[in-house]
Amino acid sequence: MKKIIIFLFVCLFIFLVVFGTTKIINIIDNDQKAWKVEIINDYINVRNNHSVYDTKIDKVEKGHKYKVIDIYLEDDNYIWYKIKLDGGKEGWIASDRSEPYVKEINNPNISTDKEEIDYNKPILKFYTESYETESIDTITFSHLEIIEDSEYEITYEIYKEEDPVDVPGPQYWIKYIVIDAFNNRTAKVQRIIFEENPSDDKVLDFADLNYN
Repeated sequence: MKKIIIFLFVCLFIFLVVFGTTKIINIIDNDQKAWKVEIINDYINVRNNHSVYDTKIDKVEKGHKYKVIDIYLEDDNYIWYKIKLDGGKEGWIASDRSEPYVKEINNPNISTDKEEIDYNKPILKFYTESYETESIDTITFSHLEIIEDSEYEITYEIYKEEDPVDVPGPQYWIKYIVIDAFNNRTAKVQRIIFEENPSDDKVLDFADLNYN
């Protein structure tokens, strides 16, 4: 009986050692794969929320790495990262879109093999008030100028304005949407004139048009 008890204790000990070691390995592996930012500026202020006017709660210094909890991309000037500080406190830091203050590590939202991550939005230009084409099936993008270093995709949406104020209706609008390899998005709207107007099932209501 005593031998059986000793045997069971040995088995339990081995199990705990193996289980604990596996758990530690998984924790280390997950930490290595975690989304982080390394501070490359001398320092960055940590704020309570994603605004340069919000309360400063701390600062982080060059060379330190922090786990990213969330990201805010609606600021045209800065990328905002919510990070976990030493001791478990959380806060937001800003990084300039053109000259980043941080280096990205393991960003899961970016599908690219490039080492550097670009948060600059594509630049989309056209030089006339309206675009004329035969039908919705003959739309091209040859009249657009797009400035973007990475690969990008262009899509569009057509909106019908039933009763415009300045011209007899209906009037149509095309919203161009450009998304680059880093998921940065630019949208612009232009009036479109068709020789053959599209059917209503191929267009959206002008009242629902969002310019962003």
